[in-house]
Formats: sequence, structure tokens, C-alpha cells
Amino acid sequence: MKKAVITFLIIIFSAVPAISAEPVEQIFEELSGENFFQAPMPEVIQEHSEPKEKYSSHMPFFKKTRLKIKEFLNNKNTVEQKVQPKEEVTQDIDVTTTEEVTEDADVTNDAEPLVGEVREQVAENEMMLDCDNVVLNKETGDIEALGHPILILPPQNIELTADKMTYNQDSNILKAIGNVVLTKDGVPVYGDFIQINMNEENIFMDNISSQMPSLKISAKNAVHENDKIILQNGKMFSDKSQKYRFVSRMIGPDFSQMIVDDKDKMLLTSGETAKLNISASKIFVNAFKDHDTIQFKDAEIYYNNRYLFTIPSFTAHTNKEREIFEANYPEFGSRSKLGMFAGPGFVFDAPFGSILKVIPLLNYKEKFGFGGALKYQTAFNETYFMYGSSQDVFVLKGKQQLDDKLFLQYGSNAYMDDWFMGVRMPKYLAELIYQDSFLNKNFLTEGKDMTFKHRASVAFAEDGDWNMHTEHISSSGISTTRFKYMAEINQSLFKYKDEEHRKALDFGVVLQGSAAVYGTGDTQFTGRIGPRLHTQYKYWMQDLGYFATAYQDNTPLPIFDTYRYGTSSVYLREALRLNKYISVGWAGTITLSNDSPNGKPFQENMFIISLGPDDLKFNLGYDIMRKTTYFTVSMLFDPKGTTVEFDRMEIKNPEKFGKSDDKKDDVAFQKSDNSVVRKLQYAQVIDIEDPNKESI
Repeated sequence: MKKAVITFLIIIFSAVPAISAEPVEQIFEELSGENFFQAPMPEVIQEHSEPKEKYSSHMPFFKKTRLKIKEFLNNKNTVEQKVQPKEEVTQDIDVTTTEEVTEDADVTNDAEPLVGEVREQVAENEMMLDCDNVVLNKETGDIEALGHPILILPPQNIELTADKMTYNQDSNILKAIGNVVLTKDGVPVYGDFIQINMNEENIFMDNISSQMPSLKISAKNAVHENDKIILQNGKMFSDKSQKYRFVSRMIGPDFSQMIVDDKDKMLLTSGETAKLNISASKIFVNAFKDHDTIQFKDAEIYYNNRYLFTIPSFTAHTNKEREIFEANYPEFGSRSKLGMFAGPGFVFDAPFGSILKVIPLLNYKEKFGFGGALKYQTAFNETYFMYGSSQDVFVLKGKQQLDDKLFLQYGSNAYMDDWFMGVRMPKYLAELIYQDSFLNKNFLTEGKDMTFKHRASVAFAEDGDWNMHTEHISSSGISTTRFKYMAEINQSLFKYKDEEHRKALDFGVVLQGSAAVYGTGDTQFTGRIGPRLHTQYKYWMQDLGYFATAYQDNTPLPIFDTYRYGTSSVYLREALRLNKYISVGWAGTITLSNDSPNGKPFQENMFIISLGPDDLKFNLGYDIMRKTTYFTVSMLFDPKGTTVEFDRMEIKNPEKFGKSDDKKDDVAFQKSDNSVVRKLQYAQVIDIEDPNKESI
């Protein structure tokens, strides 16, 4: 019975919230990826917040190894604890271990080291029943518990109450009738009736309902049998406001920074009157060893009770930690050299919690062709590979997170991020990068913050054969190593913000420097300084700045990383909100000194138009220099008022949903680097006794 009750509670309290907004955010992050160009310019920091821990439940292998090495070195310098004599009494022992420790236990130098803390283990009663009176029905063989019966499972912190409970010893079936409340960790599930078959370990519950902090669920009945739970005629909904912002990476100006009066906003999914309903015939939830999947069948979408469209089938895949998300939606877009592409997506679970998406493509660049794409994701890696026959070219791009501030990027025929030097296309590139930033608040005076960012990298690259449209720079065809260091100081000098009248100004100065040494012996040095300004007046917003630059560029990879912006350049981003539904923008960088290596004044030039209400924007952009079209999405979603109804929800292997078996190693290191867990070499428990408890 204990196993059946626990299984039922796991899915009720864990599975349903996992369908909510967090995985959806991954969709829009995935739409952005690293695909959208952003003109090289200093970031305007509007506000500062403490960084969040990037990896909540596990961590990259490199970081884990680093912490283990640090732990080993700390332990090496720690004097081994001596075993205390048995007759001594120790009061301050607080150790957790799964091994049995008694007063007669021998402790030798060959004993296995104990990790963590040691506590006394107490075996609690597995089940307790309390009621006013018990009645035996001789005809039916039922034992009836009457008068406020309470069934308690202390190890699982589970409590079951009802008006009446009956237990039949012959059938081994427990029933709770009337005002049934099943509570775990303070969260109740309500129902009219529950039946637990302890022989077959299945559960039936009638008219269930439950409320989590941001979600309510109700169903006509619930059945648990074998490895499956079935909810019928139910719904999930939220009556609390909690806004989620999903923004894919923007090209040009970021419209979300604009101050907008509430009276001028048009909200589709997050307003007080907005109401989104989803009605699905079936919902399937399946938990595997390393993955969870959720599938909707025949899902009808309604907005304010008005039918919009039907999704015949939608299947989402996540890992156990919800760090990656992929679904069987189609993919479309464009890549330089490859051209435009579109195709359906098919998702497969791969080993060790990874996800693989296969996309057959129709692509076009000067002529139509066919091809395919593979998109591979893990918690710490994202890689895509594409091929199109129209130009007979393949594109590879990937990023592997190694530590909090250390990552590897690699690619071929793809634009790679080179920070304020722009995005450039090598023939091949593999680059190890360390980057960090530091905020010094009130550096000059109150409100005048200074931000320092830097980046060190080592790379192996081959010069590309194409970078920008109409650019006349010859490729060297050389492959070589590159060691590079880049740094930026961004000092705020004046800030002003008047939200009521939609006015804002942020003025500062930026200093940037870069130094590179190549395997050929060549070098590249760049230093530039200039003012930068962010302003808004009514519904016109702009970012602009000027750089005076000194540089010496002897790069052996001219297509890939030559400095293109000259000794004097200006960058601009302009955004104009025309009405509630349309905003337009432009971004560019112009060389003023006529000394750019490609002989062009415009080094960056792109346009964007943003369509839709304020909480659901569709952004269409075009990069003139790279001849590339972009499509991005920005969304603000409030689940308040949203309802998901279903005729039938099946949950398979609920005890595995969101549960990973490979967390032991990582949990031991979820502390800061300054508090690495130390190992106790020996432990002996002495004179710890409680006559009212059973020790193990």
C-alpha cells in the first residue's frame, strides 16, 4: 500500500507543474540560439541583479572534476581525526551514514571513509491509524475505523483522513469514504472516495482536486494500476498571476527596453481579460530513465472562448532536470551560404539525457535543393549540423559548457561570436573561451557604476572564403592557432529616467582592448575608446556611440578576424513605436575614416519590423551585409485564467517522473568553492541512547 500511495502522490505533486511555463521558455531560447547577429557595441545595463546558480541539480564534468581535485587537496592538508576511546562520551556528533554503527563496532585504519555528516538513524513506524472507535463487521469481514480516522505514514510524511475507513483482511483492500484528504508535505489532495488494493498495489480515487502554489488540478476520477496512472475528465488551471517573459535574441534594437504607458499597451496573453483555454482529448506523460515526454492529442486552442485552431499532435521531450526542451514543431529560417530552409522536425531521446532532432529540409539559394539538419542538445551542449544541396554546403555550429565561466565553441561555415569584434565566419574553428564580468557599484559616485568584462581564448582556425556581401578581401587559406585576450570597461556617468513622461537617458564612456598572437608569429592589437548614449523620448528610442581606435592588424586570417571598423566609427540603433501593433527599427555601424579593409562605409546594416500586441511580438529582420533574413519571437505570458482540459491523461512510470538516478555525485558538490565538503576518515558513536526509539 505504501508504494501505491507514494506513486500516486509523486505524479499529482510533481508531474503536472512540469508542463508549465519553464519548458516553454526553452523554446524561445532555442529559436534564438546563436543565429541572430547583434552589432558589436557595449551593452547598456539598465539594472543589476545577483547572478543565479547556473546548474541547480548537476554540473558539467569539467566543473565537477575541478571541485573534486580541490576537495582532494583540502583533505590532503587535513590532519586525520584520531579515534576516541570508547569510555569517553561525545556530545557533538552529527553524522549521517547508511551503515550500521554501534558501540561495539570496530574502527580500523582499513575502514572505508565516510562522506558527509553522521546522524543517529531511527526506524519509525511505517503506518499508524488513529480513530475514536473500531467496529468489526462479522458478515463482511470489514474492519471499520470511525470517528475522525487518520492514517499516517511517518517516513513519507503522508496523512490520509476521511469520514470513515474500512479494511477487509480477506481482500486486503482499504477504503476511505467521505471528505477524503490525502496530504503529503503539507499539500492536500481532496476526493469523495479512495480505494487502495494492497495486493495489486493500485489506487482508485473519485472526484479528486488539488492546489499547488500556482496551479490547481481536478478530475472526475483517478486510477493507479501497475506502472500507470489514469486521470479522466479533468482540468488544470491557475488563478494566480505570475508573468513569464520569453525573448529570443534580437537583431538591431531591443524593443523590450522601451518604456510604454499601460494605457497604450495591447495585451493578448497577459491582460486581465485575456483567457487562453486548451482542450485536449488525450494527454500522455511518460517517464524514462533519463527523459520525460509529454504528448497532447487533438488539442483545441481557444482565446476568450473563441476557437482559434487545433493541434493534432504535439510531443515535448525534456531531460530530468528540465534544462533542455525540444518538440516536434517544424523548423524554418535562413543561413548564410546555405540559404533559406524549412522542414518538419522529428525528436528522439538519446543516451545520458540528451535529445536529438532530425529535420529533413527543402532549401533555396539561387535554386531549390534538398538537405537535412541534426540538432543535438544536452544540459551543457548544443550543436547543430545542416546540409543543403542548392549550394552543396554544410554548416556546423556548437557550444559546450565546461564550467561556470569556461566553454568551448566550434563550427564550420557558420558565424561565430567574437564579442565586440563582431560575428565572423571561419572555414573551421575550435575555440576554448574563459569570460567573466565584475560590477563595481557607485564606482565614481552614487549611481555611477563601473562594469569590467574580459575574455581569454585559445583557438585553432582556418580562414574562411566568404564573410560579407560585396566584401573584397582575399582568403589566406591558412590554418593556425590564435591566443587572444579582450577586455572592456563601461563607466556610467549620468542616468535619468522618467517613466511617467517616457523619457530616459544613460550616458557613459567605454574603453575596449584586444590583443591576439597567432601560431604563425603574427599579431593583432586593437584599442578603442568613446562615449555611448541610450535615450528615449516618447516612443523614439536609440542607442548610439562613437569609437576612436588605434590598431595594428597583421592577422593571417583576414576573412575571419580582420578588424573592419577603422580608426573612427559610429554605431547606431534606432527604434520607433508607430502604434500598438507596429514598431520599426534599424541598426548599423559606419566607418567614418574611410580606412576599412573592405573599402565600405557600412560595416553593419540591418532593418527590423516588429508586429503584434505588446505581449506577443513577431520580429522580421534582414541583414543587408550578410544577406540573411531573421525571424524572432518575444512573448510575455501570464498563466492566470489559462485552463487545460482533458478527457484522459495517462502517466506511465510516475515514480520516475523528474527523478534522476545519477545525482549523488553532483549533490555532494552543490556548495560554493569555498565550502567544499570534507570527508570524515573515521566515526564512532558513543553513549547515544533514546529508550523510546529503535536504533539501527
